[in-house]
Amino acid sequence: MDKPNFIGPWQRFFMDGQAIYVNPDKPDWLVPGLQADQELQNLASQGICSAGNSLLWTQLEIDQSPRPYLGRTNHLTLDHLHECWFHLTDSCNLACTHCLFSCSPGKSRTMSPTTLAQGIREADALGCKLYYFTGGEPLLYPGLTKMLATLLKDQEKHAIILTNGLLLPDQIQELLALPSPRLHLQISLDGLEEQHDRIRGPGTFSLLMDILDTLVGSGLQITLSIAINRINYLDLPSLTRLAANKGIRNIHLLWHFIRGKGKNDQFVSPAEIFPLLTTAQEIAEEVGVSIDNIETIRSQVFSSPGTRFDLSNAAWESLAIDPDGTIYPSPALIGESDLASGNLADGLDTVWRSSALLTRIRQTSLSDSIRTATDPFRFLIGGGDIDHSYVSTRSFIGGDPYLELYEQIALWLISRQAALYTVRNPNEIQLRMGDVRHDCPDGGAEVSLTHCNCVISLATEDQDHSAVREFYGQAARVTNDEIINPFGPTGSGLHLIPEDAKTRSYGCGSPVRDAELRPGETMVDLGSGSGVECFLAATEVGPEGRVYGIDMTEEMLNLAQRSKDSVVQKLGYDNIDFRQGFLERIPLADNSVDAVISNCVINLSPDKRRTYHEIFRILKPGGRLVVSDIVTDRPIPITIKNNAQFRGECLGGAMQLKQLMAMLRSAGFTGTSCLKRFFYRQEKGADFFSLTYKCFRPKTSPQLTTVMYRGPMAGVILDDGSLLMRGEKQQISEALLPRDDDSFFLFDLLGNILNQQGPNCCTAGSEMVLSGPVILTGSDCCR
Repeated sequence: MDKPNFIGPWQRFFMDGQAIYVNPDKPDWLVPGLQADQELQNLASQGICSAGNSLLWTQLEIDQSPRPYLGRTNHLTLDHLHECWFHLTDSCNLACTHCLFSCSPGKSRTMSPTTLAQGIREADALGCKLYYFTGGEPLLYPGLTKMLATLLKDQEKHAIILTNGLLLPDQIQELLALPSPRLHLQISLDGLEEQHDRIRGPGTFSLLMDILDTLVGSGLQITLSIAINRINYLDLPSLTRLAANKGIRNIHLLWHFIRGKGKNDQFVSPAEIFPLLTTAQEIAEEVGVSIDNIETIRSQVFSSPGTRFDLSNAAWESLAIDPDGTIYPSPALIGESDLASGNLADGLDTVWRSSALLTRIRQTSLSDSIRTATDPFRFLIGGGDIDHSYVSTRSFIGGDPYLELYEQIALWLISRQAALYTVRNPNEIQLRMGDVRHDCPDGGAEVSLTHCNCVISLATEDQDHSAVREFYGQAARVTNDEIINPFGPTGSGLHLIPEDAKTRSYGCGSPVRDAELRPGETMVDLGSGSGVECFLAATEVGPEGRVYGIDMTEEMLNLAQRSKDSVVQKLGYDNIDFRQGFLERIPLADNSVDAVISNCVINLSPDKRRTYHEIFRILKPGGRLVVSDIVTDRPIPITIKNNAQFRGECLGGAMQLKQLMAMLRSAGFTGTSCLKRFFYRQEKGADFFSLTYKCFRPKTSPQLTTVMYRGPMAGVILDDGSLLMRGEKQQISEALLPRDDDSFFLFDLLGNILNQQGPNCCTAGSEMVLSGPVILTGSDCCR
């Protein structure tokens, strides 16, 4: 990673051959193409941007009067307690050489059943849904499984046990009787056999491997937890494969604390960890394992621009209770006497809201820190882990020794994501913050909180699509009036379609009409929903044509398939094929379709750039894309972007129009034109519009042609960023010419105009060849 240079607030970094620009305060980032990067460097060094690339400058969106950020207390409230940690006992069946709390078989301090019951009861009253049990070894706690059975009767509650796993055989039957989707085990594995046994004791590795084998197929939600230190860090890639071989799909990495039995000589620097971690991540992707530390940073980096991560959820949403009932801000800080915040005897709610220490932690913000003021990643990473910072420097901010590692991971993830897209226009931005999204957990918040390193996340599948799929699955079952298409199709063909499909046809336009389909063509509808646009297309392409409907939602596909049976019977032929798939991975061959349409769906994609690149891939050269979708003229408030309900209603994922145009250019499309635009909705002061637009995949190897812009404007900027002045001849790629547009004269090699129409200088209605192949037709001008 090179040192940054600056364009206003933007700072330039370099990772794996890719320039990355970061705007720290917003926060925001972007990845330019090679030529765009050169333009930006010229801008940084000379203060100039070439006229032909003026479009690039507009995309930097430098806010001349940004709204000041005054800290997280101005955005967050003590609404509810999200999680509560119970350090059940200091007793352990092992005496590990790196233990944070120096637990061992000789320790006996244990939480009383009365204290535990009170803690759970009072946490429940504060809205807590996640209950963590740790120690020591929590499986030594008497009556643990009975307590869990009672806790998990509430179907909204989850229980997470942090264990070394060696006592699982004694309690496996009781654990299997619990609701497995809501019971999570985080099992410690600290290296391959030699290293693990050195840390945890002879024979423990072999015993744990046998136990993991018995858990395969049990249905229990299992994460392997690896405490990275000098002894085992080289094993990380191999441990990733080991997890996959044991059928475990989630790994969590614990960064070494110099506390308890953890010593300074066990610490491994970020520079040493980083190459092994990236290798492990590449292996994880190959074998289907998730390293949640990586995925958490990914979710932060690929969030909405302007989303600030400001320190951890400790004291805000999370508390920890030790065996004596003493309350701490975080489980890793239990036993730090300076951080004892009160006792359960005083009431969990009272301590949470009134403790001077917890209040001070909540009032602490990156906005107030001199230590992090110059860190360009502060609001992307969130300032690091407050536990590590406190243990290292006795300050909650700026002292996490692993902060450099998180920032390296962030840049690495961005550069890898950018490398996934084919570079078709190096003058454009290839990727920017917000193009790739994960489901947002914060319900519309402008400020988000990170999580302590003890556990980061619970294993989930298909996080990117789950909320939208659930939203539209429900809309297929029960009509959702909030998203009914106000600009739906009219005209011929509607009588063929069952009423059930029409009433559950959601969208914001009717691109099938604007696609101007012809008999024999192949068309694809992305996000086909109930199938209405496909059924209309089937009548237009006829029996020799083909129509594909792609949707990820099983309920919508079932609805469309039921309706298809009726439509096909009335048509007398079947040219419709519904397939399940994602917009980012369209299940069709390269260069196979003439037209792609989509009705208010692309805004729902968690990776819009990948979607446009996929559309480009399946279109034949010269093929067209026609889309109706929701757009805005100005940036959308974060409170809308980060709200799952608004995203399902096609508002949270709506694109700012100038960024949409830039994304189409970057993906390689040309000849983009806006066909229709209607006011759609206003929400929180933001205006949303329904836009129908058309663009084309260029023909293969387009030729250079000589043109002249006729006017009436002084000039036009083409899709490659070049400027074409009125009345000046210029050679351009024919791919840049708009379709069916008479704004340009086209010249042959002799300088003759190929596309001119005008008045006849002889008799009315006659034709006259003036030069070469040009024929002018028109009215009489000889009177």
